[in-house]
Amino acid sequence: MGDDRDVSTAKEAAAFFRSEPGFKRLFAEMKRKYESLGRVGGAVSLQSFSKEERESIAAFFGKDVSRVSLIAFEKQLGQTRFAGVGLVELLEQYFGAPLVSNKERRQAEEEERDRFFARLTEEHHWVESVRPQRFVQTAYEADRRSLEEAIRLVGAALGYFPLPSYMRLPLFAQQVAGDPHAFDLSTLPGRLLLSALQATVPGDWDMASVESVNELLQSVGLLREDILNFVTCANILAETKDGPHPVFSAAWETNTALNMPLRDVLSLVSVRPAHGGTVYIVENAGVFSTLLDTRAPLVSTNGQMNLATMKLLDLLAASGAKLYYSGDFDPEGLAMAERLQERYGQAVTLWRFSVEDYRAANPVVDLTPERLAKLASITSEPLQPLKEAMAETKKAGYQEAIIGRLTEGING
Repeated sequence: MGDDRDVSTAKEAAAFFRSEPGFKRLFAEMKRKYESLGRVGGAVSLQSFSKEERESIAAFFGKDVSRVSLIAFEKQLGQTRFAGVGLVELLEQYFGAPLVSNKERRQAEEEERDRFFARLTEEHHWVESVRPQRFVQTAYEADRRSLEEAIRLVGAALGYFPLPSYMRLPLFAQQVAGDPHAFDLSTLPGRLLLSALQATVPGDWDMASVESVNELLQSVGLLREDILNFVTCANILAETKDGPHPVFSAAWETNTALNMPLRDVLSLVSVRPAHGGTVYIVENAGVFSTLLDTRAPLVSTNGQMNLATMKLLDLLAASGAKLYYSGDFDPEGLAMAERLQERYGQAVTLWRFSVEDYRAANPVVDLTPERLAKLASITSEPLQPLKEAMAETKKAGYQEAIIGRLTEGING
C-alpha cells in the first residue's frame, strides 16, 4: 500500500508541476542534467529564463534564486505536501518515461548494435570484417533495416561466385536482385559487395583504385565495363582458343593502332610482340601515335592503368616479353612506373626515365604541394633519384619533350 501511495503522490506532484507553465523549461533542463551526470547533481542556471519562469521558481523556493541545484530542488520538494517523492521519480512521472543517463543509453545502444551484427555474422561470416567500416556504421545509424536487407542481398550474391563465365555487373544485379542498378558501386549493396569481396577474395585490394576495384570484380567473373574499358596497342599479335586473332594480325600488317575492349582482351589466351621481344609502354596517346612510325610493338596507358591494359600486359609478361616503360615526369608518372614494377617485377625496364631524361624534358610546370606530397608514397629504389630530383625542382616534365630520345631508343 505504501508503494501505491508513493506512486500516487508522485503522479499528483507531476500533475501539479505540469499545471504550472513556469516549470516546463526547468524540468527539461533538470532532466538533461541528470542524463548527463547519471545522478541527481549539478545545477541549472536561470539566467536565460523569462521573468514569469523565475517568479514561479522563486515562489517554490520562497526566495529569488539565480540557479537551481538539483539536490536543493529535491530537498525543497520534501518541504511540500509531496514529501517523500524523489526528484528522479518526479521527473519520470512528469515525462512519462524512465530516466536513462547518457552513459546507460550509449551502453544499451552499443549492446543492441553488437547483437545486430553478431546475429548477421552468424549467417554471413564476412560481416565481421566489414562492420568497422564507416559507411557500414553510418548505414546502421540511418536505417538498420535497410542495412540488414543489403547484407542479405550481398550474401545471396556471394553464393553465385565464382561465376562460370564472365557476366556484366548490371545483368548480374538483374538476375540476383531484379534491379540492374542494385549493385551500382554508389549504392549501399554495391559498396557492401565490394567490401565483402575484399574480405573474402585473396589478394591486396585497394578500394581507392579504380583498376584494383575492376580487377577484384573480374576475379569472380564480374565485368563493370567491358566496352569503354579498352587498351590502346599496336604491332601486337594475339591468339584465342581458336587460333590467331585476325584483328591483331591485320593491324600488324597495316601498322594500325587498336583500341581493344576488355571484352575481347579477356578472350585471349596468349599475346606477344609482333617482332622482337620488347614492348614499349608509353603514357600519352600523342607519343604513342608518333612512335607508330617506328613499327615497334607499343602499348599506351592513356594516363591510367585500366583493367584492359593490365590484362594485355599480363599476357605479354607471361610470354616472356620485356616491358619498357616511359611516362611523364610527374608524381603520377612515377606512381604508374612503380605499379608496373610491383606487378611485373624484372620484366619491367625503366626506359628514358632517368634524371638526365627528366632534365632533358626541360621541366617548367609547377607541381602543387598536393601533387608533390604524392612522391612520399614512391618507395621503389630505382625511382629514388628521379623522385629526389623532382622534389628538389618542384617541376613536372612531359614525354612529348623527349620524343626524339624515345624514337632514337627504339631505332637504336
